[in-house]
Amino acid sequence: MSNMEDFLEFNIVTYTLITVVLGLLVVPILWQTDPDIHPLILHRQSNVAPIRNPKESAVHRSNNVPSNQPFVTGLNLPTEQKFQIRDGDIRDIWKLAVEKGNGKMLSVRGADVHEIDMADLTANIHSLGTHLASIPGAKRIAIYLANDIENIVATFACAFYDLHLLILPFDPTASSASVNALLKRSELDVLIAPAGQLPLKDVEGVKLKQLIYVVERGSQHLDFNSPPGSAIKTAIYHEIIKTPGSPPPSGSIDLKAPSVITFATNFIGNDKKIEITPFNHRNIIAGVASAIHALPKNEQLTKNDVFIPVDTLSDLYTRINTYAALASGATLALNPVSGSSADFEKCVARVRPTVVVASPNTLDEVHRKTMGSQIEMWHGIIHYFQSRTLTVHGSIPKGNFWTRVNDYARPSAGDPSRLRLILTAESAGDLESKPLNSEDLSDLRVFFGCKVVYGLKHYLVAGPICQTHIYDYRVQPQIPKPSRKKGILKRCAHFGPVAPGCEVVTRDYQEYSAADEGGSRGEIVVRGLTVSGAGSGGKGEVKLGVVGKWWPEGVLSYV
Repeated sequence: MSNMEDFLEFNIVTYTLITVVLGLLVVPILWQTDPDIHPLILHRQSNVAPIRNPKESAVHRSNNVPSNQPFVTGLNLPTEQKFQIRDGDIRDIWKLAVEKGNGKMLSVRGADVHEIDMADLTANIHSLGTHLASIPGAKRIAIYLANDIENIVATFACAFYDLHLLILPFDPTASSASVNALLKRSELDVLIAPAGQLPLKDVEGVKLKQLIYVVERGSQHLDFNSPPGSAIKTAIYHEIIKTPGSPPPSGSIDLKAPSVITFATNFIGNDKKIEITPFNHRNIIAGVASAIHALPKNEQLTKNDVFIPVDTLSDLYTRINTYAALASGATLALNPVSGSSADFEKCVARVRPTVVVASPNTLDEVHRKTMGSQIEMWHGIIHYFQSRTLTVHGSIPKGNFWTRVNDYARPSAGDPSRLRLILTAESAGDLESKPLNSEDLSDLRVFFGCKVVYGLKHYLVAGPICQTHIYDYRVQPQIPKPSRKKGILKRCAHFGPVAPGCEVVTRDYQEYSAADEGGSRGEIVVRGLTVSGAGSGGKGEVKLGVVGKWWPEGVLSYV
């Protein structure tokens, strides 16, 4: 008996071990939080039609617009008739921004952040619109501009004065020959471009009624007017907006006529070419409405948000989400260094954004750099437990004192960060993109401490085609995507359920069939009002030229 008592004698080591064991069992229970969403909700993410056509999968739609309901097509604006609403047009986006917003827009240039009053911007829109409308025969207005205030002013000047806006892909590193070739294809009447980056000699041979130069503030003392005898007349943007404009026409405009014309890269085999695609007001507004309603109501943008497009506004998906932010009253911040491969931290350094839209290429670079900064064992431990919080407990890890002790170098979005949402999308059929897999997305959520939404876009569709559920943090089996180099496979996460502005099917293609076991497979086909040229009935249809697969929970992925 004495030997047994000696064996059971407790000392400081025993008590310490008991405390550690109890702590490991009890502390997680006390600190455990509820998941952001019930896991079962993620098991039925699309509304699937009960029947299907031969050689096609069943029609997949957003759960918000089942098969017997119309698509989301507009901004639900009031009319003079009670209990009636209208979809609106691009002009209404600016009106909503003025009505619902904080009355300002931010222009970020290096270390300087300028607040610009919305009333001043409205006056600039009227001044520029009046000037453009006064040019005889000028109907097609092209912009070759970075993400800055002049881009937005020109956009809505064209909308209010019923002009066609041509959005040229802005690339300061592009050769003058390639830009000149693009201008000749555009059949434009007026070009708005930055002074110095596009000299007169670079637009030789282009039939222009006028070239409007946007001159940097520090260079406005220089003379950028065309020399005597020049075939192209020039005007200076900052001089135009000094002249008060006339109110825009109050009558209705043709909502079916091309209002926004985009230029995007399309791959045919391994060859790429620039495609010119027209969108009318109905297409654009349907895309904006689809982007707004693709997010749950409690996650949609409000006047409390600061939105910054890190990707270029030449990209239609980025532009549609920017329109959606304006229509929601969010404060828009613009940085001219933004682009498809922009440095994320440089773009947001002087602004504390809450919502960002960025390209997969930019986020892939953020992921590469951040993973490379995890050089100690402690960094791996922190990342493991925060990833577990995300994927197992279903909540975004915000970190605490212990995780910040000797932490690895995380991407910064302001100090302290207010970032709550990042939007990004894979371009269907783009062989030069850097698709993100579900492990990458999980890592990015840990790095930023915010939600990351991944979607599918295409240059013929306004807004998202599919978009992952904002609370879907799962790490899925990796799906291969062929790269440009034969024999090498990239990996890509699924794209989530269908956006509420369209419907998607897969159509039998070569060896891929709707009857395949494990999920229908085939060429991805999109239908709806967000498709380029679709009429008021939303009958537009486009084949994306890529093969997709439906998963049991109603999400779409590459095969």
